[in-house]
Amino acid sequence: MYKKFSYFILFFISIFAINLSIGERSEVNYITTQKDDIPILDSHNATVGFLKINQTYKVNSEEQNYWKINFGNGTGYIEKNQTVLTSQRQKTPKDYKSKKTIILNDNVIVYEKASSNAKQLAVINKNQRYPIVANHFFNWYKVRVGDKVGYIRKEHTEKDNGIPVLMYHHLLPDGENKKFRDVSAVTSVENFEEQMKWLYDSGYQSISLQELEQFLNKEINLPGKAVVITFDDGLKSNYLFGYPILKKYNFTATEFLITSRIHLDTTPEFKPNAIQTLSMEEVEAMKDVFDLQSHTHDLHTTSETGRSDVVLKDAEEVKQDFLANQYITNARYMAYPFGQYSRETIDILKELNMTMAFTIKHGKVKIGDHPYKLKRLAINCDHTLEEFIGMVEN
Repeated sequence: MYKKFSYFILFFISIFAINLSIGERSEVNYITTQKDDIPILDSHNATVGFLKINQTYKVNSEEQNYWKINFGNGTGYIEKNQTVLTSQRQKTPKDYKSKKTIILNDNVIVYEKASSNAKQLAVINKNQRYPIVANHFFNWYKVRVGDKVGYIRKEHTEKDNGIPVLMYHHLLPDGENKKFRDVSAVTSVENFEEQMKWLYDSGYQSISLQELEQFLNKEINLPGKAVVITFDDGLKSNYLFGYPILKKYNFTATEFLITSRIHLDTTPEFKPNAIQTLSMEEVEAMKDVFDLQSHTHDLHTTSETGRSDVVLKDAEEVKQDFLANQYITNARYMAYPFGQYSRETIDILKELNMTMAFTIKHGKVKIGDHPYKLKRLAINCDHTLEEFIGMVEN
């Protein structure tokens, strides 16, 4: 008798647990569109798509003048005065997030079925890096807009090959470069400006490392033409020459600082035949364009065999060095000196709540990449503009 009763209790608990995993029944708000082509806005108030007439979508939350719905892996904002609100009680399933993304080369219609004659649900604008649910036969992708599954034609899309994270070091005007012409990490100011101008003219948007992290965590969508610009070492030339060019084209960048090399009390005069580091005055002045992150405090050194002190020193010394950098930069991200790291290095970063780290391994960054082993594209002195374009383009 007691044994049967125990089985009954276990059965009841298991059913209750399953019910919880599906989602509790709660009051859910829905919006219904009453006119055609209602704009879907992103968090920057840019139009990223449109909702078609007589469509009903589940509301996730709201702001003062907007309803928030799912849009890809991110959020779409719909003006409240464009829709009618309804509600009903239902079980809410867990939101679906996809790690496979495509780039839209044109505005694409989302259909209710995989047919161009089917009812239109929405439009997703071009230059979106948008997640797909699955392939559907040869000519269609299955996607989500709000809580609806729809279909888009493949012909106006391309595979997403990843986000380019550019890596620079030293910048020097060509006419002043007498000593470093054969050093690959020294980019001429003229080439750098030409590269930034091409990015600007081609419609690229620079994104922050925080935005990159949110994208990798499937929290936001990004434009198809997105680029991350990084500089290593904290060199004076980054402020003197990189800062005004980036500002001219409305780009932002990340500076991975070696904080022990910052001049705290003085700002030395520029000397083109020397590799000079930033002063604290320059660091403060560049913050409206540059995000400051870690390249260690004082471990940017190697042994005679070429191994980085990051992997040679004991864990406590490495941790204290990283903390010293964080004290100045509040860094959440790191570029490994010489691209070298170990499993122990990653454990230290995690302990210090640093959530991404970059190598010097060549390649682009995609959803699903290891967050502490991210690739970059080194831009060297001998890269032509055509080679630069070839690396950056999808």
